[in-house]
Amino acid sequence: MVRVALVLAALAISVAGCAADSGPPLTASPAHASEFGYLDLTLSGNLAALGDVSSVTVAGVPAYHLRPSANALTFTVQGAPEPGFAEVVVQGSRGRAVAHHIFQYDPPAAGVPRTWVAFGASLTQGTQSMGVDEHTQTFGVAAELARAAGVFLPLPIFDPAFVPPLHASDFNLDCSQKTGTGIDAAKLIGVLTDPQTGMLDLRRGRVTPTVIAQDVGIGGATVMQILRGGTGTVALLEHVVEEPDIDPGDALSPLDVSQIDRIEKLDPELGFSTDLLANDLDPAVVQGDDLHPELITPLANVQPLLVEMMQRLGRLHGQYFIANMPSFTFVPAVATLRAARLASGMDTPESFDAKVKQIDDLTAQYDAALAQAMAPHPNLHLVDFQAKVDAVKLNGIVAGGELCTVAKFGGLLSFDELHFTDTGYASYANLFVTDLNGALGTAIPMVDVDAIHAGDEAAPSKLRALGFTCVPPAM
Repeated sequence: MVRVALVLAALAISVAGCAADSGPPLTASPAHASEFGYLDLTLSGNLAALGDVSSVTVAGVPAYHLRPSANALTFTVQGAPEPGFAEVVVQGSRGRAVAHHIFQYDPPAAGVPRTWVAFGASLTQGTQSMGVDEHTQTFGVAAELARAAGVFLPLPIFDPAFVPPLHASDFNLDCSQKTGTGIDAAKLIGVLTDPQTGMLDLRRGRVTPTVIAQDVGIGGATVMQILRGGTGTVALLEHVVEEPDIDPGDALSPLDVSQIDRIEKLDPELGFSTDLLANDLDPAVVQGDDLHPELITPLANVQPLLVEMMQRLGRLHGQYFIANMPSFTFVPAVATLRAARLASGMDTPESFDAKVKQIDDLTAQYDAALAQAMAPHPNLHLVDFQAKVDAVKLNGIVAGGELCTVAKFGGLLSFDELHFTDTGYASYANLFVTDLNGALGTAIPMVDVDAIHAGDEAAPSKLRALGFTCVPPAM
């Protein structure tokens, strides 16, 4: 009897210690999702009793894009670091509802590392068509990989007005860009400026600025900035991602804490970078007037930084997958530039192709330096992005029954002709899925490229249907 009494007492203490549901009863649809999140959840019940809903959290993580309707509320969840039932809290102007057993997060498959981080530059960040927003971030390579694995990788979701990407409507039917479209620095600063104080408030650049991002990739970041911290416009973006509550006077100040510093602090089980070398190499092909191999950061400057970075990552307990880079001479702008310079007499085929070869050779030297820096550390794994691009630029890929290529408006490169489309990012994510499964013995499913392509605004078939004349012909 004494034992029974003790058990009952312990049970009573346990039950009393659990938070109780409160407010109107709610149901959730769907009732479960992977720890990655970034999907819509709908609550049903007497939500009108709560008044105007101002916020929702699920497992302590703020939801966003709240869309109330009659007796229902739909919003986007951002995942959770632990599986199981998630506390759902709805705050309204007239009351609060708390539910503990209406929605749960599913764990990833057995053997999949739990804590992830992504680092690097614009591909890792999810840049597309000269911009970054919720769509480009949640359909970027980092998100596609984490979604496939079913793991928590909180993203720094940007406000849609901050740096919006280009869309098909921003182009004329001859595929030239319309005037007045694209990056607007004044609008960017305007979004970040508090209208009440006239001061910069970087929290305005994020949809949920309290979420601590684990995709810390920053567009424009060089190897130096990834290792030491951003400067200039890279610093501004990095503050928005990592320190949105910084003092307004420090918005353009150099970062004291770098991406690598943050990785060391988190010490995740798995980290990956899709574009570590990109911004030291791509200035050679994006100037518009000519190829500029002299703008590539000297290898002698980058090599010791790679050695230091790999030594630091090599001392951590997690596994790191880091991609090399293809030569950017494959992008459509290079072929366009070649034709223009030959037609004007500013180059001969031999002189232009010599610059192409110089860029290709320097890229190969960069990739060799990265491989050499990684080699001593068994927890570092090289992902051969260069080989994948070499194969794809020759033959393209078939997605949704149509051929997609790296040509202008060909389906794999977005409207800026440098970053990927949804389809391109999904295909790139599968390269990482393959390498992770091979190295770790996991069974992460491949990203369904056909399904992603079906919703891709930049699919060649959709552009042809709109009347664009530069789209490559169907196969």
